Amino acid sequence: MDRSSPDFIKPMLAESGEAFDSDKHLFEIKWDGIRAMAYVEQGVYRLMSRRGVDVTERYPEFEPLRSLPSGCVLDGEIVVLDADGKPSFRSVLSRAQARTKLRFRHLSQATAADFIAFDLLYLDYNELIRKPLRDRRESMLERIAPKLGEHMAVSDGVIGPGRSFFDESLARDLEGIVAKRLNSRYFPGKRSDAWIKVRKSSSALCAILGFVDKGDDFESLIIATEDDGELHCVGRVGTGFDAALREPLNDLLRDGRCDAPLVPCDEKGTWVMPGLYCVVRYLECTRDGIFREPVFEKLITD
Repeated sequence: MDRSSPDFIKPMLAESGEAFDSDKHLFEIKWDGIRAMAYVEQGVYRLMSRRGVDVTERYPEFEPLRSLPSGCVLDGEIVVLDADGKPSFRSVLSRAQARTKLRFRHLSQATAADFIAFDLLYLDYNELIRKPLRDRRESMLERIAPKLGEHMAVSDGVIGPGRSFFDESLARDLEGIVAKRLNSRYFPGKRSDAWIKVRKSSSALCAILGFVDKGDDFESLIIATEDDGELHCVGRVGTGFDAALREPLNDLLRDGRCDAPLVPCDEKGTWVMPGLYCVVRYLECTRDGIFREPVFEKLITD
């Protein structure tokens, strides 16, 4: 019988939540990297991004994946660790943005990436997706972990003390944790409470400079916050708005339109007069001063 691996499986997604304790969950580090699936078949491997893009050539250091059992599919994260052993999103992003084979090879030596496997979806061409996480992980530890080469590992975790595990991740300046229900199956392409991500974040009071208009509604707000006594644009926020807020906020934005932003801004949009503020939660501030993964929390009017 001719057997082959799936062409592509959409990764399962996690819901957001707060830290908790549970002997029915596995708590793992939330790796600050780039999601990827590894497909191994007859001594050939493929690395596919979350959106189904083949990124195999970008990471020549993962060549040892060829030696894994044929017909296996691993879900994991590509990370680049800094000198302190912490994942650096900036570094892994530079790897993802490389464009030539020569650059791929150079970066694999200068800033080597690691593949952290945290789930096993197929083994020996047999589907494991419907099996509970507990069983999938046991198979991964028994059949996959011993064969992983340099720059590859199976994600570690604990069962039970989720709160203290989260506190420890914050003390180590990591992004957070993911709680995974041990008896849950894998849900390709779906966001499920079987996986709950708990992340560190910061909040900032922001001035609303303007908005990106999509006709009868705004798509996102263009925001700025204070840094060293000056107001600087920190990008756009487009999530976190509930339906009840959108109508009055649209009215405020459109009634306050003006010709230019309060401070210089590279974003393109419709500008509003000073007086509208909001609180925004974000993961971190990039090197360029832009909020990463911002979420709108509440509106404040002057």
